Amino acid sequence: MPLGGTLIKLQNSLDALAPRYCATAVTPIGESWLTGLSDNTYDMIHSWSKHRKKEFKAGRQCASQALNKLGSEENIVMLGTDGLPIWPMGFLGSISHSLDVAMAVVATSEKYSLIGLDLEKTNRLSELAARRVIHPLEISFAEDNQVNASILFSLKESFYKAQFPRWRQQGNFRDLALSVDLANGTANIKEINARFASELENLSFVFEVVGDFVISLAWF
Repeated sequence: MPLGGTLIKLQNSLDALAPRYCATAVTPIGESWLTGLSDNTYDMIHSWSKHRKKEFKAGRQCASQALNKLGSEENIVMLGTDGLPIWPMGFLGSISHSLDVAMAVVATSEKYSLIGLDLEKTNRLSELAARRVIHPLEISFAEDNQVNASILFSLKESFYKAQFPRWRQQGNFRDLALSVDLANGTANIKEINARFASELENLSFVFEVVGDFVISLAWF
């Protein structure tokens, strides 16, 4: 499990990256995964591995904390039959986890229509996996650089997590080419497959590398 100092840095980074009027939470993935779930949700996840259940519970704890920060009267995020979170009326959000850390970002639907969050380790992407992630337009940025390839991976995950609840559009990493500004921690879309909604070209992207993690957010 990451040291407490790393968790604090991740929380501070997520707070700084999240757009205005959003709430966030970060927590270590612990052992208390059996408590605080509805009977219906527990029935849906009973066949999952122990670690996956713990990730799920930690993510839902983060979502609940973030909803509380925004003043939601309902703070339980149910699991839909399609595997997506069911957010309380008037709210939307995104949940992510990597190894021993879970995090969530929540916004009101009055302020935002899409939001996607991703947390990744920057030292785990294999060379083979990186080749599946990198679009030809991104080769000069990411080739032979595991950290840069991991940043692209995370940014693209945030893109897919932002768009999927609305359009349910499946895709692969090479459907999207990004231009990444390392100095400012931002990115924008260079090229996108035509099967995705054209308005997605206007998504805002931010990211930050925190130790050997990268946090990415996409929204509008």
